[in-house]
Amino acid sequence: MRQSLRNDALPSRCARRARPLRTLLFGALAAASIAAPMFVNANSGWNDGAVYALTNATGGNEVVVFNRGNDGRLNGRRSFATGGNGSGGGLGNQGALAFSDSGQWLLAVNPGSDSVSVFYSVGNYLFRTDIESSGGVRPVSVTIEDDLVYVLNAGSDDVQGFRLGIYGRLTPIAGSRRALSGAGTAPAQVEFNRDGDLLAVTEKATNKILTFAVDGDGKLGPAKITDSPSPTPFGFAFGRRDTLLVSEAAGGAAGASTLSSYRLNGNAGAVPVSAAVPSGQSAACWVTTTRDGRFAYVSNTASGNLSRYRISSGGAATLGAAIAAVTGAGSGPTDMALDRNSRFLYSLNPGNSTISAFRVQNDGALQWIEHEPSGLATFATGLVVR
Repeated sequence: MRQSLRNDALPSRCARRARPLRTLLFGALAAASIAAPMFVNANSGWNDGAVYALTNATGGNEVVVFNRGNDGRLNGRRSFATGGNGSGGGLGNQGALAFSDSGQWLLAVNPGSDSVSVFYSVGNYLFRTDIESSGGVRPVSVTIEDDLVYVLNAGSDDVQGFRLGIYGRLTPIAGSRRALSGAGTAPAQVEFNRDGDLLAVTEKATNKILTFAVDGDGKLGPAKITDSPSPTPFGFAFGRRDTLLVSEAAGGAAGASTLSSYRLNGNAGAVPVSAAVPSGQSAACWVTTTRDGRFAYVSNTASGNLSRYRISSGGAATLGAAIAAVTGAGSGPTDMALDRNSRFLYSLNPGNSTISAFRVQNDGALQWIEHEPSGLATFATGLVVR
């Protein structure tokens, strides 16, 4: 990470609207959910939700589910096979897992077998409903809006669209594939904005941000390309009023990480608001924002900590705390996720096989809760919370 982030070995150190998706639990799943033993003991206090991560293992990829208590602590875990394979190495990505807004469908990428898996969520159990080709090579990121799904294929430098059916089956959208800006772009993430009418992609190797308008058929318009003001645009998150917040890892240079904010414009792409706001930390790669859009958090993989930024109503970003939380020496924090109400923030730390939990204060400050052993290998990826 101290040399360069422009390749896929680095992530281990740092990855319109159609009809609304109807919720229909078909007979087989209903029977399975009734017959399945409860993962959460109602008397144990561990019944508030769960945290999900992806093993990315070559011998069989799995989603690992950790029980989440109402105090934010994690306790107990269970694994669910995706039916595909991981890469067994860093992906340079954000968004390997994605939940639907309803919290009922979970999607996972299988970069080692060029496929995407779909799960139906029942409590803290997952039931796999489909596994489909990603439409390209080495999928590393996936996003969903209503029944529209897009997958980012890093190996073939493209994105591919799908429809998610009411029975959890993915159907490729004919003519939805879009190439990125070139070959060898080392893309990191794909995600819809909060309205679902625009799709964004970051390219680490080219220092570019691509935005695509999404039409009513789920297809993408021509790419609008924005040059990053600082090298290695990596992870990103959307805030209120179509604010886009992008971390910049600066090729892994010590103390050189930054964050930029943009306003999204369908005609002009991503218009800069705050360019390359420094944190003084190293290898800023992953970003998440609170539900109200007031705060953004960045994981600094080489520094072993998290930074906090304040985001104005106009989208301007200012540094709130260069070191908002510490994940531990050698922890190498990567993916982060907030619960739906932005009460708790979780950080995946592959370097020391832990997941850190923090309570989010009213002023955005992070209060440490625990560093829970995860048992995950250094190439684990993806983190979502429900």
